[in-house]
Amino acid sequence: MKNFLSPQLLDSFVERTIDALPSGFPTATPDCAALGKAWKRHGLRPGDLVLLCLSNSRELLHQYFGVLMGGGVPSLLPPNVHAARLREIATAMGAFAMAALRLPTGDLGAQSYSTVGPLQVALLHAPPEPAAAPGEIVLMTSGTSGVSSGCVFDFEAILLNGQRHANAIGQRTDDTVLVNLPLFFSFALSSQALSSLTRGNRLIIGGPPFNLAGYRKNLEEYGVTVSSLTPVHIRSIRGDDLSALAGLRVLSVGGDSLEPEHVARLVEVRGGKDVYMTYGLTQAGPRVCTLAAHAEPTSRYASVGLPHEGTAVSLRPAEDGSGRTQLYVNSATVMKRTIGRVEGRPNDLVAPQTVATGDWFEQDSGGYLYFKGRLSDFISRKGEKISLAAVRRLASGLPHVARARTKVFQHADGTEDFDLLLFASPAALSPALDTQIHSLLRALLRRSEMPHAILMEPATETDEQRYK
Repeated sequence: MKNFLSPQLLDSFVERTIDALPSGFPTATPDCAALGKAWKRHGLRPGDLVLLCLSNSRELLHQYFGVLMGGGVPSLLPPNVHAARLREIATAMGAFAMAALRLPTGDLGAQSYSTVGPLQVALLHAPPEPAAAPGEIVLMTSGTSGVSSGCVFDFEAILLNGQRHANAIGQRTDDTVLVNLPLFFSFALSSQALSSLTRGNRLIIGGPPFNLAGYRKNLEEYGVTVSSLTPVHIRSIRGDDLSALAGLRVLSVGGDSLEPEHVARLVEVRGGKDVYMTYGLTQAGPRVCTLAAHAEPTSRYASVGLPHEGTAVSLRPAEDGSGRTQLYVNSATVMKRTIGRVEGRPNDLVAPQTVATGDWFEQDSGGYLYFKGRLSDFISRKGEKISLAAVRRLASGLPHVARARTKVFQHADGTEDFDLLLFASPAALSPALDTQIHSLLRALLRRSEMPHAILMEPATETDEQRYK
């Protein structure tokens, strides 16, 4: 594989990337090497972790590659992370700095503040040793292993995963690719942005949020030929509006499972054009397998397809005695290690280049994989994975709270959700405490992670002793 950290190659890719939405960033000529030097002037050491809290934009890629060119290790976070949450992530992961177009107000634990290009930068108290190594990147785990953990990869491994995904969906060098998922999602970064880097594609950067009218406009205005959506997007498009997807050369779906009836409707609307269902997880780099639905019988519409070339899978009995089988993935694109505070699931990396997915799967005689459910302590809500263990830990640290429980349930439409039950000191229970708890949780959790309901009950005597 050629050197994808060449400054000329990275600059050229950023130059042919187009912002389809106003990003709020001043326009600048890409010069990733110059950005790398700017980070070094701020004391960036080889392997230091930099948290980039940026919305989708051309500048996001510019800054991401700039950190890499400076020998640093970039990690993407949402642009609207609260100060308390951001500080916890930085502390748990040993970050050198955090940067955003506008840093959140509140105590970030910064040693000093500066700027790099249009970004505000909080320079933290540097850990004794860098958190990672040059040429590595960190992908956040999107809720499966907690709110303050990530996966460490070689940049080359993520590029390889993007190449495998591009091969699986037939992505060509002359394609124009639209990304409208958040680039801090590993699916969007690897399978859309970085796969376009390896292919030499023109990349169009759109939303979020997803809006059908805006999406359709981008497809037409920029001549988009390849696009990826999540099942949440597909379900939100009503009836005849699915015709908006008919003109694409390639449509892929990933991020969660899609019901067979929706797959059938996509195949019908697309009139024989390529429709791909994909499955993956961040820990595996992140794409694992793909189903070419347009080329399969309807009996396989419930499948997520066959493993990518170079990816080996196996099914092993779950340790809960249920008779279910867990999917294991072996690949050169699997993470090297975890970083930060991992909670809610056992160690994913069970052997060199092998991860336990925490997902219940079955496999037919043809090797096709079928996702059946989760085995781990997290749920998927509106396409985002939520670590229930992390929610409980954060809630248990709130004032007067002795213990926290989560209760998972399903809405009438079959979607997963959860309630949070807090056991608090009886003497402190009051409407004022209830208001305070809600306010603190909103500062610690993203909106997508907030419980459906928060219930307060008096702690037991045992809880009280544990609390003291």
